[in-house]
Amino acid sequence: MNENIFYLDAKNKIVDFLGENYDDFPIKLQNRFLNFFPKMVNYEEEGHKYRPRLLFTNNIEAVIKSLPFPSKLELFRDENEHMFASRLKALVPFTSHDWCIYVNCGEDEITYGIFRNINSIKEQGLEDVIFKSPHLKDRSDKVFGIYAYAENAWAVTMKSIKGNEISINFALDIKVVNDWDGEINAFVDASFSKLKATSKKSAEIKTMYKNIFKNVLRNIHGTICVVVDQDYPTSEFRDDFLDDGIWLREPISFSKLYIQGQHNVEPKLNAISAVFMSMLEFDGITVVDNAGNILAYNVFVEANLRTSGNIMGGARKRAAYTIINSRKKLIIGVYFQSHDGEMFYAPLKK
Repeated sequence: MNENIFYLDAKNKIVDFLGENYDDFPIKLQNRFLNFFPKMVNYEEEGHKYRPRLLFTNNIEAVIKSLPFPSKLELFRDENEHMFASRLKALVPFTSHDWCIYVNCGEDEITYGIFRNINSIKEQGLEDVIFKSPHLKDRSDKVFGIYAYAENAWAVTMKSIKGNEISINFALDIKVVNDWDGEINAFVDASFSKLKATSKKSAEIKTMYKNIFKNVLRNIHGTICVVVDQDYPTSEFRDDFLDDGIWLREPISFSKLYIQGQHNVEPKLNAISAVFMSMLEFDGITVVDNAGNILAYNVFVEANLRTSGNIMGGARKRAAYTIINSRKKLIIGVYFQSHDGEMFYAPLKK
């Protein structure tokens, strides 16, 4: 017996969300978007994988005005929706460089292009600015916007200017659904719990960290980052549990750059952020402390099969749970991200 299983409930929820948050969303365009929707989690062109971000709106100029440092490129202008798939195929590769695709639905035409906010790494990202904009919220009965993006390899999230949000999960195991904001905020708070800085500097550093790990989630296939206490020894007196790796002779401190307040701090922040992301991309573990210092990378631990043997996943996940269950003093918590986008932050078991 042959049986076809469809995500019909998911389709209905998407249609309902569009109808509730975007008055008069074009029906024919809606159908084409529904066909494209499942591809967003594993979109591939010429051997390159992408997690595209799309904004459907009826007034791209109003959205652009809500951004402090916007840049927009219009690339296509059509009379109808027939070229939707071809237009997205041409635009998706730009999204790997922090550009977002827009589809602007006018009365007589549809325009396509890309846009972004040319902001500092220590400032809120594009979607945060758009969905917190009082300018857009006050006009949400006239200016409509639906932002859709692949959260990871099995979930697509849609947000609206009206303040609503929905996530469609393609995984069969409901337990893998993550609250990314909640998990990353817990990790960031742990990473700076002993930082001595003004509230303004502290907020900027935390925003920068969140931006870095948002890029990690989108662009790096897997990583582990361990947070230790600032008193954790980094010399020959270090516990051999995390000894197998590359420990920096001088820890890299994001906080010092902020506190020094140099004129060239922005280029240095970008350069060090790139170094940090490269470390996170290495096999093994990156170690940071809770005062905003990068201590080590390419660190390995021997998986404890007694405590991690029943964990479903590969070597990286077993290593993460080995640390979580180790009860080692001065180790605070573990950020884990798998190759398919599963992620969590977990404090050490005490």
